Amino acid sequence: MDRISSRMQELIQSYLGNNHQIFFCQTKSDYKKFISSAQVLITFTYGIPKEVLAEAKECIFIQKLGAGVNNIDIEGASKRNIPVANTPGLNATSVAEHTVSLITATYKHIVTAHNEIVQHGKWLKTELRDDSYELFYKKVGLVGFGNIGRIVRRILKGYECDVYYYDVFRLSSDEEKKLGIKYVNLDQLLEIVDVVSLHVPLSDHTYHLMDRNRLLKMKETAVLINTCRGGVIDENALYEVVKSGHLTGVGLDVLESEPISKENKLVELPNVIITPHIGGGTVEAMEAVVKQACENINAVLDSGVVMQEHTVVNAMDLTKV
Repeated sequence: MDRISSRMQELIQSYLGNNHQIFFCQTKSDYKKFISSAQVLITFTYGIPKEVLAEAKECIFIQKLGAGVNNIDIEGASKRNIPVANTPGLNATSVAEHTVSLITATYKHIVTAHNEIVQHGKWLKTELRDDSYELFYKKVGLVGFGNIGRIVRRILKGYECDVYYYDVFRLSSDEEKKLGIKYVNLDQLLEIVDVVSLHVPLSDHTYHLMDRNRLLKMKETAVLINTCRGGVIDENALYEVVKSGHLTGVGLDVLESEPISKENKLVELPNVIITPHIGGGTVEAMEAVVKQACENINAVLDSGVVMQEHTVVNAMDLTKV
């Protein structure tokens, strides 16, 4: 029951084999009509929870359009020998660009400036200067250093930023030197950098990684950016910390519950910029994601193999698909 654009639907249909039929289930009635006979389940943001997988009696393959698989019943799929594949790294450039856009927009209060002009006729040329900052030469901390983090680092080098990182898998000292980055533990990173940007998957270990204590470890003038998963930040704690005046601003492309609820208090804060999970949503990224996903789907349906074996996220015997 994913809502996907007409352009994405056209792309999927163009890359799927002519002998394969696809149904876009965007309502409960669509879902009820086709789920029991579907051989392949494709998900964008909704996921494949246990109850959905249980009804998909004929399913032999699950394909995620994107990287995150935390809302897919991986355990249930593995028990039924159903490979679950994602499309890692293909939207990394898009997300990285969005990350840096949120940093600069937050530092310069671009959304506040725009809204005050068009909604209230206020020209805050003087008022916003006292709390606006340049990105050049700042210390930036990347929490998670996978595909997206690496591209963010590359972009930030153009701003001559001093880049720190924390990741559960540390690079070799030679690679750190080559990339011009410095490794520090998470709590130390939060204390010393001007910008914290989150790039970790959502798991039991990263849920509410940024709790009240860690948010308060950040500099009062720091900026927090999240383009990974909403659950990595405790939103109630974030609201209280930002409302108290701690942090210059926050840029969020992801939230704990999406779409955002009208009751979410973060929308009350003028220095919190929220975008609707569009970081990876560019024409270039979506075409790459759909193309690779359809290559997998065609291969599974035509020959019973997964073409891009490295994209399968559950450990299993792929010769038995």
